[in-house]
Amino acid sequence: MADLERIVPLNAGGDLPPLFCVHAVSGSAYSYAGLARALGDRPVLGFEAPGFDNDRTPVPSLTALAEEYVGILREFRPEGPYLLFGWSLGGLVAFEMAKRLVEAGAEVGLLFIVDAGMPIVMDLPPERETLVRYIRDMAGTSNESPPGLDELAAGWPDDADPEVVFEQVEAAGILPEEIDAYVLGEQYAVFHALLEGFYSIDVAGTYEGPAVHVLAEHSPTEDMRWDKRLPDLVEHTVADSTHHSILTGDALAELVRLVHKHLGD
Repeated sequence: MADLERIVPLNAGGDLPPLFCVHAVSGSAYSYAGLARALGDRPVLGFEAPGFDNDRTPVPSLTALAEEYVGILREFRPEGPYLLFGWSLGGLVAFEMAKRLVEAGAEVGLLFIVDAGMPIVMDLPPERETLVRYIRDMAGTSNESPPGLDELAAGWPDDADPEVVFEQVEAAGILPEEIDAYVLGEQYAVFHALLEGFYSIDVAGTYEGPAVHVLAEHSPTEDMRWDKRLPDLVEHTVADSTHHSILTGDALAELVRLVHKHLGD
């Protein structure tokens, strides 16, 4: 039986076909809370990763997640059209889902890929680098560290102990008070597994269906080349934002406009 708890309601909306948003590397769907509120009558549901807020073992394979999520999606909603939205790593998983849905003969109404990097297969970086990336993500930044992190991380060995690191980060007050060592430890396993999945996936094939691609102006264009994977791209646009701020402010308003435009709301 499909793990339907992986789908969480973000906006009850009305009777329109729902928009399904796929989690980023954090494993949480709540990155899309602002989008869900702004879409009004459009129901919005989010996929959350195994191990996030439950006792399942995190899954370090994005293709395995895509296959699981397609099964969940089709049990939850047996008939399309399926509307998929993915930011960051979620864009990659949504692409893999859309590809599988079309191959199975299901209708994908539209795929939104938002500032999603195209991975290159490689080994995970040393634990120290992974921890720095995780703490930046928890701080809601892209390539910049929150104040004090780089100085603190300079003293960590390559094989840094996450538990020790999280205690140091809490003591230094680098993150908001509610993100303490316990919270960091609880969510790190999911982040680590999903990052492993990102570095191990060899993206192949194309999604043969309508897609919209949105790139953040301050993200590296060379890392976001989706044109060969999306032959039926209906719009490509660049938002005046960073990777994390693309779901806020004026950039969020532009995403909402694109959803309304292409879904005919």
